[in-house]
Amino acid sequence: MLPVQLLRARIKNRGKNIDPLFCEHIIDDDRGNGYEIHLASKLIEEFEEAWKNKERNGVLADRIGLLEEQYGDYKLVRGFYTLLQRRCILGSKKSIATETSGSIAKSSISSRVNQNIPGLGYQSIDPFSIRRELFEESSKRGFALTDFKRTEIMDAVASRLGISMASLSEAMWSDLEDNLIIEHFFKITPKELVGWYNLSLIQTLLFNCTELEFSVSGGSNWKRVLRDLKRLGLMYHLEQRQQVSREQKETYPDDKIQQVANCLSAVKDDATTIVCSVNGPLSIFKLTDRYGTSIAKLLPSIISTDKWFISAWIVRKNLTSGKRVYEFELSYNRSPLLLREPVRDRVKISSLNQEFVSGSTDITSNTCYDSKVEENFAKRFIQSGNGWSLTREPDPIILSNGKALIPDFLFEKYGKRIYLEIVGFWTKEYLEKKFEKIRDVSVTETTNRVDFLIAVNSDYHAASSNVAGTKVKLGISQLSNFIQKNHLIMYKNDSVPLRPILEYLKYIEQRIEQQMVSQYSKSLLGELDHIIEVADPKNSIISVEDIAKKYNISIEAALSIIRSEAEIDENKKENENYDKNDHTKFIIVDKYLILGPKANELKSLLEKTTRYNEASILFMKNGIPEECHLDLISKLGFNIIWKGIDYNTATIEKKYS
Repeated sequence: MLPVQLLRARIKNRGKNIDPLFCEHIIDDDRGNGYEIHLASKLIEEFEEAWKNKERNGVLADRIGLLEEQYGDYKLVRGFYTLLQRRCILGSKKSIATETSGSIAKSSISSRVNQNIPGLGYQSIDPFSIRRELFEESSKRGFALTDFKRTEIMDAVASRLGISMASLSEAMWSDLEDNLIIEHFFKITPKELVGWYNLSLIQTLLFNCTELEFSVSGGSNWKRVLRDLKRLGLMYHLEQRQQVSREQKETYPDDKIQQVANCLSAVKDDATTIVCSVNGPLSIFKLTDRYGTSIAKLLPSIISTDKWFISAWIVRKNLTSGKRVYEFELSYNRSPLLLREPVRDRVKISSLNQEFVSGSTDITSNTCYDSKVEENFAKRFIQSGNGWSLTREPDPIILSNGKALIPDFLFEKYGKRIYLEIVGFWTKEYLEKKFEKIRDVSVTETTNRVDFLIAVNSDYHAASSNVAGTKVKLGISQLSNFIQKNHLIMYKNDSVPLRPILEYLKYIEQRIEQQMVSQYSKSLLGELDHIIEVADPKNSIISVEDIAKKYNISIEAALSIIRSEAEIDENKKENENYDKNDHTKFIIVDKYLILGPKANELKSLLEKTTRYNEASILFMKNGIPEECHLDLISKLGFNIIWKGIDYNTATIEKKYS
């Protein structure tokens, strides 16, 4: 964050919005832009030179002043300069050393010097001690109103300290800011400086906000950002917000909702998204400086996600109308280069890398897990091939108090979402809080809310604590008050069982498919009749998958509808004494429909061959997918006689009733 007086911002949209003046041109182009990157590069060179020559801070500041005149942008130059100063280690000139032998060792100064310098018979004296000696000597001799008197006092102190008067004069004020020496400068690239400067502009702007709203993508990102919110002591509230339609945007172009709607569409394509509202420092009565700084510290955490937006209302003083509130908005796809301060040394970089490497990570998906229990469960679930997608730490579920619950996993299929929370080692207090959150969102017999499964390690189901000398135990049986039996899974030995979860998912899947059959049966069969009517006799093969995609239903649901219609047709034929040799509409083979005329044609061709491999070649020539060959041979009235594992030796023969 920069000092407020260095904030570069502009007011636009008839005094409604405020935008920082970012450094957006980081490379040269035909229009001559890119002076910001040149300026950043020049300042970095000045700092490196000052570090190389061990110059005083005041000398460097004088050279920076010349750049202000050259570039004509005081706030930009001073902004870069302020940030680069934070990457410097400053120190006073090395302390003057004085010999401790003889009469000098007996003087009063020996009790006021710093610690011994190892290996030498010297003791170091800091600038503060020198000034104290000078002022004490001046109080004895009277005020130094003339140069002669001043020289006399300094000479007396220098003699007592065993140093020259020139060294005394140089060291006396060496700890002042302008006299500090640049002992080290942590290097940075011009591009990194520009990105860091842009981020600092936003942080400075948010220091005077009344409210901040933001959204990020991904449950793991939400988990990290919410953790930072709590660590920084910020007050927040979460809500599920409906995105604004295009018609509403055109009808209310100046409404406050327009600002947030533009940003919401940048984060998610869905109709709703999660928005976190943070009270600004000007919305509370105390500690505004500290609270504003906390909001500024939160910003790097937000912008480090893949997709994000921020929206804030900023209070600024105006010379004519006093304080006014301006709107500020920014999203990941409309922002300039934003970078947090680069790590300053290799030690920190190594520690960060080690921290990343030590985490549990799924090699196939680059997903980090909190424990081996979660990682093992995820791998086993994916290997089961049940058709449900698995998401680690999905977007938060908003509680009634505006806080968030981020489950460990999300199962999703046909648009249905089912969450799973795995509770391993826990304390009584932790379990009580976790259960309270789940009770707030979980589905019951009388409500239609979030469908939530919870797996609890039964090895720790009797966690206890002492309250007023009484041992209090929390039993898992309390969960039955708000968690259905098939939603509670107990596990041992750090292994969450798959069977009860897969059984419940299968039950939900069947219910959804039944609803699909009921909803789309009439329209899908009408579509199928039309396809059969216009089908090309030379290519009478219909893909059930294509039909299912058109109605946005599962293949299983589409097949169920088609089978039910086929069974009805067969019943009608029997009841009305249809000829058994009459042509049927189609044959269902795997995920395909073979129309009746085509099926009869293939049946006639099979009667002329006795070998399975010849039949397979015959099917391929007629466009029949290979996965249908075995089933189709059986449904056309033939048996396959296997004489070993080699299909080339297999034969076919007609079934006899």
